[in-house]
Amino acid sequence: MLVRHRLAFLVGVLTATVALAVLRLAEIPVVSAVALGLLGLFWVGLALAPLIALNARQPQTFQVHAGAFTSAPPLGAIMSAGAFTAMSVTLAAESIDAARRGWHVDAVQVTVVVLLILLAPLQWGGVLRSSYGLFLRPDGLLDRQPLGSLFVPWEAGAAAEPTTYGVKLRVGRPDLIVKRGLRPGTAIRTGADRGFTAWAVNLYTARPDFRPAIGTLEGLRQLVPSPPDPA
Repeated sequence: MLVRHRLAFLVGVLTATVALAVLRLAEIPVVSAVALGLLGLFWVGLALAPLIALNARQPQTFQVHAGAFTSAPPLGAIMSAGAFTAMSVTLAAESIDAARRGWHVDAVQVTVVVLLILLAPLQWGGVLRSSYGLFLRPDGLLDRQPLGSLFVPWEAGAAAEPTTYGVKLRVGRPDLIVKRGLRPGTAIRTGADRGFTAWAVNLYTARPDFRPAIGTLEGLRQLVPSPPDPA
């Protein structure tokens, strides 16, 4: 449910934290103190939520999109975007409050706050835009994120292994990998079941005859056969 309504969730987080930040900056001591406590609890709760989301069930299937197999963003990534939003608003409010009280606010603190505010839209874009995430295509595996991308052609011999946080890739021909932007390593995240995703990657590496059907309903039926008719 949260994955489907992730925009509403993020807007709700932003609205709640901005409202609490306004109360935090109010000239009413009791209200300001209560708002600060709620901001702290909200931030910490959202920061811990991605760890809990690691054990959430994920679908053992893909979505067909633009000639590729993909999935919705993982729940942990959505919760992390919410936590990042709450952190950005909270630190901005605290910096404003410190400056208003005449306390020293150095350039490093201001720079950090500005960077957090600028990076928040990238966090949102990473979980809201359908052009980001993992894509299995007939020519290879593409993982596109806001700051960089990783493309591994099937000829590179990718071997996938599910991990706690996503899928780890080992590649026989690393010289064929194409990286753009800030994209270190070969670990990828997916909103589909991690074991299922790793199995699909290994299948397409081993079976070139299956690759032309990637991104089609027929190809999806090869991966996820329909249940037998009870009749």
